[in-house]
Amino acid sequence: MRSMNRNRPGWRAALCLLVVSAPVFAQGRGGVPSLPVNTGGAGVLTQVSTLDALLQGLYNGSYTVGQLKRYGDFGLGTYEGLDGEMIVVDGRFYHMRANGLLSQAPDDEVAPFAVLTRFQPETQVTVRGTSMADLSTLIDTLLPSKNYFYAIRIHGTFTALTTRAIPLQFLPYPPLAQLIPLQAVFSYPNATGTMVDIRSPAFVSGINQVAHHFHYVADDLKGGGHVLTFTAGEVTISIQTLRAFQVLLPGDELFQKATLPFPQ
Repeated sequence: MRSMNRNRPGWRAALCLLVVSAPVFAQGRGGVPSLPVNTGGAGVLTQVSTLDALLQGLYNGSYTVGQLKRYGDFGLGTYEGLDGEMIVVDGRFYHMRANGLLSQAPDDEVAPFAVLTRFQPETQVTVRGTSMADLSTLIDTLLPSKNYFYAIRIHGTFTALTTRAIPLQFLPYPPLAQLIPLQAVFSYPNATGTMVDIRSPAFVSGINQVAHHFHYVADDLKGGGHVLTFTAGEVTISIQTLRAFQVLLPGDELFQKATLPFPQ
């Protein structure tokens, strides 16, 4: 058998396809794989479903929190019926609901969308007094390339912080754009907590949110959600480069019959 030339472009393309396709094996809830080959590790980002599917209104849960714990201890997402926001820090899965209450999610809660990794940062820097836009730009200057995924933890104080959570939805689900006017918005002046930021490259548009995606959980567990705006006081930024990416696709009928990509 001829040896494979690793310098040929085709070899790299084949490897990327293997990473994305590897989990399709044993079937679990909703037809999704319950025991994928790669359950993640340092440098691996695992995603459930796609952003286009979420925008279209595919909010049925496919993986349980108990299953997701196999893939990482750091990340973000949402829960079945688009019921609020998921924030994962130090292996704890938090659930921020539209009623303003934050709790830890039990292992039997299910998620229609999530991104997770095992957090092992390589770079750390402390900054003071910066806006959300300026901090995003600063982080980008620290990255070796915008063509990788990154898990970024931002911990410290925020002089101003605004988050949101969308209330639980029921079938037939409306598209996400129709729910924005219904979102509950929370303001946290002088907050202290952790921001989870998953930064994705431009070439996964429609699969994941391009650039920075922030979720927040307060140190005192009295607030959280999807971040809309913030001004940082003093924060420490920890960055991990993720060069492997896998997508676990739902097996339910809604996903199978959906027309993707979803027009935006």
